[in-house]
Amino acid sequence: MKQLVKISDTVHHYLWRLAPCWKRSLSAPQIKSFYLFALNFLEAVLEELGRLAPEILMQIPVTQYSQPNLIVELKGRYKFFELHLDQLDIDDDLKNLVKKGLNQLIQKREINLMNVEYSRNLMTAVTAKEKLDTATFRRLLFLYGFNLPEFFLYCISSYKDVMENTPGLHEQLEMLMTEQDKLDSLLVNCKIQMLTDVASINKQLRGFLSEKKQYVKQMLKLRRAMLKDDQLAKSMIRLKINMSVAQFGLFIRVQIEKGLLLKENIGELFNFFAAHFYTHQTMFISAESLRKKSTDVEFSTAQKLKAHLIAMLNWLNENYNLSNYKGS
Repeated sequence: MKQLVKISDTVHHYLWRLAPCWKRSLSAPQIKSFYLFALNFLEAVLEELGRLAPEILMQIPVTQYSQPNLIVELKGRYKFFELHLDQLDIDDDLKNLVKKGLNQLIQKREINLMNVEYSRNLMTAVTAKEKLDTATFRRLLFLYGFNLPEFFLYCISSYKDVMENTPGLHEQLEMLMTEQDKLDSLLVNCKIQMLTDVASINKQLRGFLSEKKQYVKQMLKLRRAMLKDDQLAKSMIRLKINMSVAQFGLFIRVQIEKGLLLKENIGELFNFFAAHFYTHQTMFISAESLRKKSTDVEFSTAQKLKAHLIAMLNWLNENYNLSNYKGS
């Protein structure tokens, strides 16, 4: 099959690239007719062989003779697909990632029938949906084997954002288990994937989630071991604080910004507070989440912390007669 494709491409080269040579001949029409007959004959032979070994044919680059018609068809589908996708309520970064990936696949120099079929299937599946949100679109991409490295990194970034906004280690573990269960329950409808030489997106993400689960479990195991160690427990008393994790993170950040806590080794600083304090709702605080919440602050969190700080100032004024003191 590969040799037939090479022969077809050579004949195609004679037909178009070397046309100025044979067009001067009186037999030019017959020569062109012969070349076209040869190309169509080779296409028919390839098609017949493809019936005997379809999996092999799918992986072989299409001939230069048949490629223009396929590209015109795919570009027409892609234009409609792009317009439809832009109208859907989906994260722009994900939209652009998918559009760029499909466009590059269609523009491949040596496109094969597997690439053609994959592009058709995915674009048909998306355009058939009148409504799609980001989560549903991601699930559809999982189902259709969209395993571009950029999509894998996009999913990883999404998981990390959720983890950083989930303060408790138990809650983080629950989230990771839920996401892994979602992947495990997906039934792959499409037998082909976008990149045949790369692991499936489901396998890649399951690997990432498994590693993160192991990390969180080890952190929980370490925290429990620290609590059980009598000598360590004496030097590492865990105190309950009457704030949410978000308020606590902002409270630490205020002290850092105002110089009460040094900015050196900020990572270790948040590790210390996460290990030594807990809240009513979060028994084991994630240091990464605590640090993230100290900078990504919601207005309501700042409001509540301000109320705490004002209450502290009022207490000082009442107990140490600072209200009328000059400069207070």
